[in-house]
Amino acid sequence: MVLRMRTALIAAASVFALVASFATSANASVLSLLPGSCGSQAESQVFASWGDSSQYTPVPGGSFETGGLPWVLTGGAAKAAGNESFNVAGPGSTSLALPKGSSAESPFSCTSIYHPTMRFFVRNTGARTSHLIVQAVYPGLLFGVTTTTLGQITGSSTWAPSPAMSLLTSNLLATLSLNSTVIAFRFLPADSTGAWSIDDVYLDPYHRS
Repeated sequence: MVLRMRTALIAAASVFALVASFATSANASVLSLLPGSCGSQAESQVFASWGDSSQYTPVPGGSFETGGLPWVLTGGAAKAAGNESFNVAGPGSTSLALPKGSSAESPFSCTSIYHPTMRFFVRNTGARTSHLIVQAVYPGLLFGVTTTTLGQITGSSTWAPSPAMSLLTSNLLATLSLNSTVIAFRFLPADSTGAWSIDDVYLDPYHRS
C-alpha cells in the first residue's frame, strides 16, 4: 500500500514537472506578477468627460509612446503616427494601428473583483460594419494561461472612448480574487474590412482598503 502511494506521488510529481517545463514566456509573465507584487498604481478619472467617474490606471505601455513597456504585436500591428484626439494621458504622438490579420497583447496588469472594467480609445477608418475583438488573458491552472472574449466593438473614423468592458464574464468571475490578480488584454480585428487604431488603454484598478 505504501509502495503504491509512493509510486502515485512520484507519477503526479513527474506530470507536474512536465507541465511546468512547457510554461511559455507569457506564463512566466503571469507568475512574475503574483498578487501582492504589483505595487502602487496611479489613478485618475480619465473618462469623466463621458460620464464615467471611475478611477482608472493606465495599462502598461498602453499609450504607445516611446519608453513604455512593449506589447506583443503580430500580423502587422505597429505603432503609427497620430495620438488619440483627447490627449487624456497628456500630449502624445503615436497610437497603435491594427490592420487585418493582426493582433496586439498588453503586458499583465493588476486587477480585482472590485474594479472589473477596462476602456480605451478607438478609431476605425474602414468599413463601419467591421468589429474589433477584445479579449482578456489571465492565469489558468497548472501554469496555464486562459483567454476569454470580453466583447466586440464598432468604431467610427474619429477617435472615441470604447464602452466600459466588464471583466466579470462567467470564466473570469471564478479567477478574479477579492484582493488582486493579473490580467492582460488582446485586440484583434474580427474581419478584413476594418482599419483599426487604439490608444490610451486603461484598467479600473485593483481595490485599495
